[in-house]
Amino acid sequence: MGNAVINDVTDMSGLIDYAWSHAIISDEVYNGINKNCDFGKENQTKACDVNVEGLLKSYNEIDIYSIYSPICLNKYHHTHTSLSTKLLVAPRLLTRHDLWHSLPSGYDPCTEDYIAKYFNKKDVQRALHANVTNLPYPYTLCSNVIRKWNDSPNTVLPILKKLMLKNGGGGLRIWIYSGDTDGRVPVTSTRYSIKKMGLKRKEEWRAWFSRNGQVGGWSEEYEGGVTFVTIRGAGHQVPIFAPQQSLTLFSHFLSSRPLPSSRF
Repeated sequence: MGNAVINDVTDMSGLIDYAWSHAIISDEVYNGINKNCDFGKENQTKACDVNVEGLLKSYNEIDIYSIYSPICLNKYHHTHTSLSTKLLVAPRLLTRHDLWHSLPSGYDPCTEDYIAKYFNKKDVQRALHANVTNLPYPYTLCSNVIRKWNDSPNTVLPILKKLMLKNGGGGLRIWIYSGDTDGRVPVTSTRYSIKKMGLKRKEEWRAWFSRNGQVGGWSEEYEGGVTFVTIRGAGHQVPIFAPQQSLTLFSHFLSSRPLPSSRF
């Protein structure tokens, strides 16, 4: 599971703490959200809404999915406004604000522009047998056509615990990894959500090393088959930002081996 939404309340709390600890939001916004917002409720106070808007405005000029990456400036140069790429599903506390749906995101940083142009070509759609009904709107990476989709649980912790009891109680191996420059589902969110499970630590927090001898991130192992891994310097879509570290992570998971604990 990579940079995965796991438990709404702890995920949201981690998102706020990450934004503050990485100097993206002010003390006033941070304290205002913690004082006025209840992450477990759908309806929020006006004071909460005001401070959440402050959070979103702080992310308005950077990529929330990779806070240190540049954004695509193609549209910015033409419109003098931020790139408007729709974000994925998120807690109601965020999606209730229109600004959430217009924050910049991208990795090339213009990859999403290229994808949208490519899939809107008629010959490409014919080759893929796509858009056979001739929809009146163009393809976008994250469509805004369906705005109030709510067929989603607010936590998957019970599912993870159920998987841990498989194989006659021995459990399935579950590796949860987190690119540590992702602001959307940050490492703090994942740590808070794992802590919510109340697992007993089996192996202490330690650095692991990639094939080039550099620290690839840090890891911690829990009883029941759960391992938490961070990928240093990677955003939300970890393989795009850190392919070498991702290969090390994936190959060691498949072979049931612990991640390298030394440089060479």
